[in-house]
Amino acid sequence: MAQREHRMLTIIGLDEAGFGPLLGPLCTGASSLSLDFDPADGPPDLWARLDSVVGKSPRTSDIPVADSKKLKSSSKLPLRNLLAGLVPFVEVATETEIKTDEDLLNAVGVCDFGPFAGEAVGLDELDGLDHGQRSLRRAKLDRALTSSGIVVEAVQATATHPRRLNELFDELGNKSSANTTLLFALLRDVLGTEKHHPNPRVVVDRQGGLMRYHALLTTKFHGATINTIAESPEISRYCVERHEKSLHIGFETKADSTHLTVALASMAAKTVRELLMGRLNTFFGQKRPDLKPTAGYVQDGRRWLADIGDLPERLGIPRRHLVRDR
Repeated sequence: MAQREHRMLTIIGLDEAGFGPLLGPLCTGASSLSLDFDPADGPPDLWARLDSVVGKSPRTSDIPVADSKKLKSSSKLPLRNLLAGLVPFVEVATETEIKTDEDLLNAVGVCDFGPFAGEAVGLDELDGLDHGQRSLRRAKLDRALTSSGIVVEAVQATATHPRRLNELFDELGNKSSANTTLLFALLRDVLGTEKHHPNPRVVVDRQGGLMRYHALLTTKFHGATINTIAESPEISRYCVERHEKSLHIGFETKADSTHLTVALASMAAKTVRELLMGRLNTFFGQKRPDLKPTAGYVQDGRRWLADIGDLPERLGIPRRHLVRDR
């Protein structure tokens, strides 16, 4: 019988939220999980390994992890499902207890709330759970991770507000380049923490219709050798080699439905954007109690801008700090 080859594998997922809106930040998310891995077993299914507590549906799992668009609820607590899945992973990764939206933002690395900081909001107001329920979910996840040999290395996010986004648009010429720049900046940050597992696999939720990424990777990994493994309408894979280290990176359509790390990254990015939009709405709602909140997308964003009139100007907030140019 052939001897099985076990080694540690680190899988990093990347995604974004808020590419299209007129208002609010463009957010990127990343998650990094390490696990014991035997190549003979094929690609690891992290949902299957954690199926005792983690699933794709909030109806069947206490800790749902899925495409963030499928988890946002239409109930009075629209972030409930997102928080139910995200918070336990962040608490395990950071070994901290999250009690407020500010705690969560800080834990994933977002400290710039833009010009609309406001007061912290208790997590119970957003997810409807008490401290005991949240602690129980974290404990269940901790046990499942331990028994499955999985380590949550990081769950991180960034938020780039319109002021900086507009500067990037001016510098780079288009939205796609700005988005890519922000995603790879976050990837570099995450890779900087992967000292013990130097050859990770990275999965990026494919943005737009681009199929060939060789030229892009050459600009992002200066001096590296980029080997193309596959390029197709569904998935493009590459091996980046530099300084006797390698990194496998894939750009996949619907990756947030097929890779747990990408789904978790999607949830981190979406939750950060929603929390910051909540703060924007609270800020202006305190100045104009009759103002209807906005999610920031183009049509409703224009309605909202018409409703607030010259209020930002009277508050000393330049238009480019509030509204995206593209």
